[in-house]
Amino acid sequence: MRVIVVAVAAILTASLFLGACAPKASLDDTQVEMVTVGGRKYEVRLGSTGTPGEYRMLIVRATLVINADSENEAERAQNVYPRFIERTCKGRPHEILSEGLSGEVNYYVLFRCKA
Repeated sequence: MRVIVVAVAAILTASLFLGACAPKASLDDTQVEMVTVGGRKYEVRLGSTGTPGEYRMLIVRATLVINADSENEAERAQNVYPRFIERTCKGRPHEILSEGLSGEVNYYVLFRCKA
């Protein structure tokens, strides 16, 4: 009986723990690069939209996030993407078409490199 109670308690604890985690997103047909900014690891997924000079980027926390603060996560992600835009556009001017949180910790950016 004690073994069953311990097993049920372990299952409930694991389900509560996993239920509080934020899901990790992906972006099809993109290259992934790991980067550390402010002591936090991120996966940056970058790919073309199919329109010349236009790109999509997804910034995903590479570490487990429990009960994430969406406002803090967005602010941290905003410190990640400028270097990737600069490198992708090769120093040329760019335009952010759209950006924001996707879920609680995943941040997306749609941008265009100007000529």
